[in-house]
Parts: sequence; C-alpha cells; structure tokens
Amino acid sequence: MIQLSSTSSNNPLESPANLIGHLAASPRPAIIHYAADGRTELSGRVAVNWATKTTHLLDSYGIAEPDTILVDVPVTWRATVMVLGAAWSALDWTTDPDDAAAILTDRPQLYMESAAEIFVTHQETVDPALVNVDDEVLSQADDALLPPADIIGRAATDQPADERVRVLRSGTLIKSEGLRLDEALWWAMVDAWRHSKPVVFVDTADADQLARIIETERLN
Repeated sequence: MIQLSSTSSNNPLESPANLIGHLAASPRPAIIHYAADGRTELSGRVAVNWATKTTHLLDSYGIAEPDTILVDVPVTWRATVMVLGAAWSALDWTTDPDDAAAILTDRPQLYMESAAEIFVTHQETVDPALVNVDDEVLSQADDALLPPADIIGRAATDQPADERVRVLRSGTLIKSEGLRLDEALWWAMVDAWRHSKPVVFVDTADADQLARIIETERLN
C-alpha cells in the first residue's frame, strides 16, 4: 500500500498539524497524474518544493496573508502544487474577482478588468502585463519562506466534492477531465494527504483502463 509517511491512515493529521512538514518528509507519491502525454508522479517532497517556489513567487508580487485568491484552473499536478503554495501562504479563497488580490487561472481573458494580480498557468504565451507562472516559478528559491500554516483547518469544508472524486482504501482517485479546482476538490486532496494517501488524477480512461490504474497504484 502506498503511504506517505509513518503516520497511520487510521490516525490522520488534524488541524493545526503541519501538513507541509508531513509531505516534505516523504519520498513517496503524493500526486500521480495520468494525462495524454503519460504518467507523472510527484513525491510529497517534490510537491512541497514546487509549493515553496510558488510562495516565493507570490511574495515577490506582494501577495501574502490576509490577501484573497481566486482559483480558476484545471485539475492537474501543476495546478495542484501551485494551490498548495497559495495555501501555505495562508491566502483565503474567493470566487469574486473584485475581491481578489490574486487570480490563478488558465483563462486570463475572463479577468482582464480585475484589479487583481493575474497569475497565468497552462498557456504557451502570456501577455507581458500578466504573470507567467509556469516560467517565473522555475527561477524561485527552494528554501522555505514561510512558517507552517494550518492548511488542514483552512481547507476543511462541508461542501460535497464532485461525483468524479472516489475515495478508495489507499488513495483518492479523481477523474480530472473537464474538472476545475474548487474548494471542495481541494479539501478532498488535503484530506487524502492528511491520511497519508496519494491523489491520483486520470484525465481519460474507460472502465477497464480505470480498473488497471486502480490495481497498478494499489488504491484498493
């Protein structure tokens, strides 16, 4: 069974436990993404490294607690580690672009009238007036900028997750094609990690392929 650390899945981390430290201590998978171009696996340690870079990028543009962020991105490994960085920065979620200090999106054209700093991801070309996250994040520092944040407590929600989210015995499977990352989906990911289990994104798969993925990743 895949396990992130010695923390038992029957004894999950509780708020305000240090989820970043828990993930960073683990070389085991935290995120697995099956996409058209193949399988990508990120250990907890690697996911935290990407999140660390994201905290530095946000800070370089003056985005910090108690600012708010609007998240409008597809469900991918890259978007997930960026949202992990935003969560580590203790940014509150909003769905109103007029209330946002920052917007993380792959659809910048929807937000050009907002006064928020627009962070663009999953785009080959980005308007120079906006922040090209995929490019700029690579040059950011690897050293932790911030102390631990209560990611678990801040993420917890009673909102039901999409029906394409399946919580299995040894991980959470998300049929990610067409999904957008929202607060309920984010909590499903955080909940998996606090139980020392991976999240597995599958963009496209028929029933037989999905069954093979579940068997390969030992999710049941």
